[in-house]
Amino acid sequence: MIRNITHTIASLLLLSCMFSCSSDFLDIDPEQNVSSEKAITDVNTLQTAINGVYSKLQSPDYYGRSMYVIPELMADNLALSTRNTGRYLDYDGFVVSEEDTFADGLWNILYEVIVNASKAIDGAEKLEAISPEQQEQIDQLTGEAYAIRALAHFDLVRLFAQPYNFTADASHLGVPVINRSEDNEISPARNTVKEVYDQINSDLSVAMEKIAADRKDGRFTSYAVKALAARAYLYQEDYDNAIVWSTEVIDDGGFSLISNTDYPELWAQEFNTESIFEIVNTIADNAGTNGLGHYFDPDGYADALVTTDLYNSYSGNDVRLEAIRLGAKTGAEEEALFVYKFPKGTSRDDNVRILRLAEQFLIRAEAYAKTGKDAEARADLLKVVNRATPGISEIDESGTELTDRIIEERRKELAFEGHRLFDLNRNKRDVRIIQSENSIEASYPNDRFILPIPLNEINANPDILPQNPGY
Repeated sequence: MIRNITHTIASLLLLSCMFSCSSDFLDIDPEQNVSSEKAITDVNTLQTAINGVYSKLQSPDYYGRSMYVIPELMADNLALSTRNTGRYLDYDGFVVSEEDTFADGLWNILYEVIVNASKAIDGAEKLEAISPEQQEQIDQLTGEAYAIRALAHFDLVRLFAQPYNFTADASHLGVPVINRSEDNEISPARNTVKEVYDQINSDLSVAMEKIAADRKDGRFTSYAVKALAARAYLYQEDYDNAIVWSTEVIDDGGFSLISNTDYPELWAQEFNTESIFEIVNTIADNAGTNGLGHYFDPDGYADALVTTDLYNSYSGNDVRLEAIRLGAKTGAEEEALFVYKFPKGTSRDDNVRILRLAEQFLIRAEAYAKTGKDAEARADLLKVVNRATPGISEIDESGTELTDRIIEERRKELAFEGHRLFDLNRNKRDVRIIQSENSIEASYPNDRFILPIPLNEINANPDILPQNPGY
């Protein structure tokens, strides 16, 4: 079985402090057998349940660390320092096994998110509103649960299955789809990748119908759902829909790119004009030594360093170099390149940006380029490039060269945000895993571009077989 499919509903019902990572739960008796119908009895308990689902996104096993680190380390943007704590060592060496604890952690937290979101949805849909205003509240919260469930399924299928275009009809094995609350144990088999994306599309469609809020800091809003839809459709090579949804975000969302001069504010300032959806981390949420900040901080572990290859890809006047700092790492590299997209340093309570406007321009640029609309693609790409290096008046590439330029620009713009391996794999590119002193050349297609189904899952649920090839 998937661990936590029968996870206590108490994990949903965190105290109503929205982003607290406290281990205190509401007192529900008996905790292990509370159905979603009993736990969610009104708008307040629904709000508390949704808060609990959001809080799981902060986990070091998810966006609190692994989801940002692994796709960058298994490619050419990050490499482990010669002095490190051993975290993600097998990813840097391209030798991940089915017993890997980080893959196991990702699998478990993602299904916790999915199951708890499903419990919230099931409970919410049984509530009877006493006023139109209350129904709007219920719809908003229910829509957020659908959006979070879509995000978790999307991340699972990116991590544990080959990309959508790996087979002509996406009929290759993906991950189990969980779209209902279960009070009894289930042992789900793997769905196809197409079926997983169908569920993602369906959940995002429902979320769009239910969510009314255009602005709500730290929550899924209507434009955050559209931005996630644009990303998901790009991965499905449904370029028309990718263009439709990214355009809605770009034209109607009220977002704007941070200026070249103010670029450092993109990482220091919460909920800035470029941010579409970010995970809130307060001082109370601080994951300490397990968090992203400590992982990258020169005063912390600084386990993963920026590769020289990536650093040299930027021009000397590229403002994005502000997100990389050159310094010495004690007892290791005398010239180390540190990630500085988490500038709060020792407080380590930076919000984690999941969706932002620059990516939407790059999504639309790629979709335009791959449908032969080179002029439109160049215009979108220029907006991102010109913010980074003002004064560039035009982009000359077309056709395949333009697509290559967009993928390279994604590498530079979205570095350390958990995109690089996915971008290379879905574009059927070879991957160079850069290490501190060596590199590994891995050609596409490659079994090792995705993670193994964890051994703990296989031992508990034989229906999950077969294992991913190569493991």
